[in-house]
Amino acid sequence: MNIKSKLFLFYILSIVLYAIFSLLPTPSPATLHAYGLSATGVRLIILSIIAILSVVWFLGLNSFAQLYRYCHLIHSEKDGRQMERITQGMFFIAIWLPVSSVVPAITRYIVDEGMTPIPWITIMEHYINLFLPLIGFVLIGFGAWGLTKTFRIRTSYAALNVMGIITIYVSLIYYHLIVSARERMVIYHLSIWLLLLTFIAPYVFMWGTGLTAVYILYLYQLKVKGIVYRKALQLLTLGLGWLVIMSIVFQFLTTLSFRLRGLSIYWILFIIYSALLVLSAGFVLIALGTRKLRKIEEV
Repeated sequence: MNIKSKLFLFYILSIVLYAIFSLLPTPSPATLHAYGLSATGVRLIILSIIAILSVVWFLGLNSFAQLYRYCHLIHSEKDGRQMERITQGMFFIAIWLPVSSVVPAITRYIVDEGMTPIPWITIMEHYINLFLPLIGFVLIGFGAWGLTKTFRIRTSYAALNVMGIITIYVSLIYYHLIVSARERMVIYHLSIWLLLLTFIAPYVFMWGTGLTAVYILYLYQLKVKGIVYRKALQLLTLGLGWLVIMSIVFQFLTTLSFRLRGLSIYWILFIIYSALLVLSAGFVLIALGTRKLRKIEEV
């Protein structure tokens, strides 16, 4: 079975599992009363979310598939090994959304059946949502750093300082949002020290690594020859940068989840739909860039 068939099987299985475990449970009376919805209305909303998720998941897996095919074409070239690492990182980012959506759907069903305590389920969901993109961006960082040695790319001290400052300020805001949340224990079920050491610090490291990798890829595309090749790499770089930014946005929204519950169901859906569609733009840029790169190599 080739990579395309495996990805398609994973994609279909993810949609089926998410649909089954999201639609199977009976909506709680508290939820129906809070938002003034009927059971049918809730299921229609779930179906709309499934439709949007299926599009976003497809775009993510397709971006990895395009990068994988391009990497296969240049595996014998001097940047082939580094692009292979970036492709491996992209794999973890591509499966991040399906896995981080399907697992909570299954665990919520288990909780509804009273089969396990809620705190352990919530903690597991948060760490799954952390470690998949963390592994992805670390691998991308290794690949990008390898390009600096292969092509003797010189990084700017000032640019690295600016990215460091941005990362510090973002991390401080993120830390403040978590610490100041009155519902912190309900959201995370972890002490502040465990959150700091095993949750906040890894996220900050991931964002810093991602931003540095994007910066190096930007310098790399300046070194390559050919306007078309350079523009294709620009799309790839922009797409990866967009994914880093959206990872930050998603975590900020998570810290505000309890505050957002005071909004109407229409505003909540608008935020969810908008965040997912904006995230998908990063996958589209990566797919477009790598598709152009692949066509250049195939000529």
